[in-house]
Amino acid sequence: MVGVVSHPDTQRKLEILSADAQYDLACACGTSKDGHRERGGDGKWIYPVTLPSGGKSLLFKTLLSNVCTNDCRYCPLREQMDVRRVSLRPEETAAVFLDYYNRRKVFGLFLSSGVVGTPDATMDRLNGVARLLRRKHRFKGYIHLKVIPGASDAAVEEAVSLASAVSLNIETPGAECLEKLSHKKDFIGDIVEPIKLISRLTSRGSRYEKVKQTTQFIVGAAGEQDAKIVKYMSGLYDRLNMQRVYFSAYQKGLGDESI
Repeated sequence: MVGVVSHPDTQRKLEILSADAQYDLACACGTSKDGHRERGGDGKWIYPVTLPSGGKSLLFKTLLSNVCTNDCRYCPLREQMDVRRVSLRPEETAAVFLDYYNRRKVFGLFLSSGVVGTPDATMDRLNGVARLLRRKHRFKGYIHLKVIPGASDAAVEEAVSLASAVSLNIETPGAECLEKLSHKKDFIGDIVEPIKLISRLTSRGSRYEKVKQTTQFIVGAAGEQDAKIVKYMSGLYDRLNMQRVYFSAYQKGLGDESI
């Protein structure tokens, strides 16, 4: 793992991890000039979101860790990058979020992470925050959990059982494009099959039908054609019960210099 793993206090870790969370758009962040993420007075990031009712509120959004064993060439946090690596414990994350929530600063939580060890180990940390909030603190509000590519069916189903919404980023329109960006991720096994599982778990009439699923494409990193993205997007909406598909333009300079 390239980069120094450090142990600052909780506030400093949140400053780093909530800023790193900006690269994931798979939630309904605002797009107007006054609707972008903003830094709170204490140095953390909160994100404006559009509610199903059409109103607006603020979402607490952070990574659990920016440690990552993946090699995604477009990602500034990939394993090969020399960045400061920090991690939050589930207990820390739950406590800070509840402080924000109880002061009515935010309405919900968006939680993601780099891959720490294995996909299932990472999912256990993500799900662990939700378990604490739901079972120990009896929190009944909004939780959005990222699903880590390659996670087991059991880990995915637990996330769906705990969350209000889940998302697993599809990243590219097809295996050929993904192979240009990562040698570790398998498009079908690690991404498509878990998305299909979430679709089945949240289908109409199912136990978790109220849980929403979203996803995200990274656009411009793999030389993909717009028509292919549109084709995949249509399939996601029409066949896989996708609530919303987001697009994140690749920001040149953040990833590998060759793309």
